[in-house]
Amino acid sequence: MEWYFAYKDELEKVFRQAEERTSTFPAPFQQEGLDYLARFNPLREDSTRNYICYLLPFWLQELTGLPPETCRKLSLGNVFVMAHYLIQDDVMDTAADNRKTQLALSQLFYTECLSVYRDLFPATSPFWSYARTYIDEWAVSVISEGTEDYFQGERNKVALKASPLKMAGTGALLLAGRADLIQIITDMTDLALLVLQMSDDWADWSEDLVEHSYNCLLSHISAEQKTAYCEGLGPKQIQEAIYVRGALANYVNIADQAVQQLETLEPSIHGLRSFAHSIAAELGEVAAEIEGGRSHLRRGGLDYWLSKNMK
Repeated sequence: MEWYFAYKDELEKVFRQAEERTSTFPAPFQQEGLDYLARFNPLREDSTRNYICYLLPFWLQELTGLPPETCRKLSLGNVFVMAHYLIQDDVMDTAADNRKTQLALSQLFYTECLSVYRDLFPATSPFWSYARTYIDEWAVSVISEGTEDYFQGERNKVALKASPLKMAGTGALLLAGRADLIQIITDMTDLALLVLQMSDDWADWSEDLVEHSYNCLLSHISAEQKTAYCEGLGPKQIQEAIYVRGALANYVNIADQAVQQLETLEPSIHGLRSFAHSIAAELGEVAAEIEGGRSHLRRGGLDYWLSKNMK
């Protein structure tokens, strides 16, 4: 995890700044905000590590040549972007009793994001047009979850729900005068985000099934069974597909193909490539373990047959 450890000290500074800003929120949102940020602080053992959200500006640093303090600002903006949109997703997906508090906190996070980026980009900067595009992509993606099966059709669109985090990467390129690379870096980021989403969806499939949230693994299993998305799928059918028919192995092949495609694109962004590769490799290890269990069961069945029939 060199793609993380090389920037661990920088992330510590970024999250310290995020906590300082959050501490200025009006009561009672200081503690609510700090507690929420803690859930995503990679320096905490019990956190959810959304690495790409805050590491993208650092991964691009070799290309952009931006000073560390500028990368930290871009990363800080993305921390607040991430917090805002994750809360939005939570409110949409669940019927939590504290929706009002969550939405208010989300708006405070978004205000901080704007404050950070306004320090870096004047109102006339093309950054704001890109930011609007990413927000539009997020909005369309969210509303399309119940009607579009992107994983089977336009697989690149799976990443669009995370489009707002591209603000930091695009911002870094604009500050470096490399607007010519925005599209290719966006394509590369989308591939990494696809792999990340596939990994998350493996971990979350049972929860997503209950909440009727779109899930790439469920889409993959549905396609293998030649049915519409989630048609006739319950926990038993999904577990059978994974643990008996080996659906996860083919799913991993798709993630590996995305990584291979990413590795063919230039310029080479080592951190982004390594991140996507490590996520796909972890998913592959799970699939290999499951396949090993299936092979063991098959061998066990053969041994049983031989013991009964070869005496």
